[in-house]
Amino acid sequence: MAKSFWLTPEEAVLRNKRRKQLLSVIFVVATVIISALVTILANNI
Repeated sequence: MAKSFWLTPEEAVLRNKRRKQLLSVIFVVATVIISALVTILANNI
């Protein structure tokens, strides 16, 4: 494994926090998109 892939514990914690924040944002955006699609489909029926 290359040296560039080694993380200090602080960097690992920061990366995990960033990943959790990204997943939270993606979850919220996906929920909004799905609810918008359901609303559009419900109005077309």
